[in-house]
Amino acid sequence: MRRVPVRALVLLCLLGSGALVAAQEAPEQRLGPPPVQYNFAPPGARSLAMGASFIGLADDATASESNPAGLTILTKPELSAHFRYAEYENQAPNTVTGEGFGSFTTRLGSPSFFSVVYPWQRAAASVYYQRSADYRARSSFDDLLPDFNYNLDRVELLFRTENIGISGAFKVGDKISLGASIRGTRVRLDSTQEVNIGGDPADIGLLSLFRNVGSLNESNFKTTFNAGILISPTSKFSIGGVYKRGEDFEFSQTLSVALQTPVGDVSDSERQSVRITVPDAYGGGIAIRPNDRITLLADVLRISYADADLGPNSLNLYQRFGEGGREALKDGTEFHTGLEYTFASGNDWIFSLRGGYYFDPDHDGLAGIDSDQNHATFGGGVVVKNKLQVDVAANIASAIKEGLISFVVRF
Repeated sequence: MRRVPVRALVLLCLLGSGALVAAQEAPEQRLGPPPVQYNFAPPGARSLAMGASFIGLADDATASESNPAGLTILTKPELSAHFRYAEYENQAPNTVTGEGFGSFTTRLGSPSFFSVVYPWQRAAASVYYQRSADYRARSSFDDLLPDFNYNLDRVELLFRTENIGISGAFKVGDKISLGASIRGTRVRLDSTQEVNIGGDPADIGLLSLFRNVGSLNESNFKTTFNAGILISPTSKFSIGGVYKRGEDFEFSQTLSVALQTPVGDVSDSERQSVRITVPDAYGGGIAIRPNDRITLLADVLRISYADADLGPNSLNLYQRFGEGGREALKDGTEFHTGLEYTFASGNDWIFSLRGGYYFDPDHDGLAGIDSDQNHATFGGGVVVKNKLQVDVAANIASAIKEGLISFVVRF
């Protein structure tokens, strides 16, 4: 058998008719949570359609997260709501054979952003909710091992990050705005990793079933913040910068093992501390308006993924038994670019067409899989009498197909 249970009591022998059971502690195995996927794209459908670029523009309510300094651009109070649907195509290494990979599809729909913004003279304030990460993954592999034991490995994961924040922004002169958000960040982790190995006692001696499970279902709450600056030298050009503070979140995972034998069952469990780090991110962006109809955008975002690396002593199932093994996390850089074309129909209707591209670097911690992705985005929107705005966007990449719709009401 290729696996050893976590701090398990292992049945060694039976002696005589008295059935003496001897036990020993086996080497420790760590079943940490599987790789999570973060999302640092701005929350709105409009920005997503433009390649998730918005730091240098930031001219709607989603600026609370993308660049809070942009809230000073708003001239009317507004209420916004955004909804998201995503289909993930997750690739996972085969942990039973140790060779090859499998693809598994999961789907998820959820609210992504709500906000209320109130501008006042040279300042603005906002209260908002954002679901910045809503990621679901699964895998299941089964096969016969070389010693004729049946092996089933199963992984289920739900990773969710939510922000509830208060933003404020003000103008410093006519060309510079500063802003910041104080956020309560809640991270939820629902993870199960399960190993089942069974066989005929005649083939494998006393052991007829081995079951090792790592399970975690907790949430944790920390205070974080972001801050931004927006500089607009002219009406045709603006440049922005933003810093987003992450945090460490501690969870407690239950590791359990059960052995079934012809002479009785033995089980044991323990608790293990698990750390999930939401990385810091910082970057800048520009917006260029060559005329009244066209806006060109470009962002660069640096993400401190190395801070989220748990190290070689905390391996999950994929890293321990999958092809390629563990890969240390390194800081990554996202590149975003997009454009918006706007045209009017009469005095009351304004339409927009949008398109873009962005690159998301590899940060899955698996040497056998390169999870970097090239995203193609597109969408459009309509503004009616400058009171109601509806935007839609699509994001297509190798591992995700995503759609967003947003509504804005101005008063």
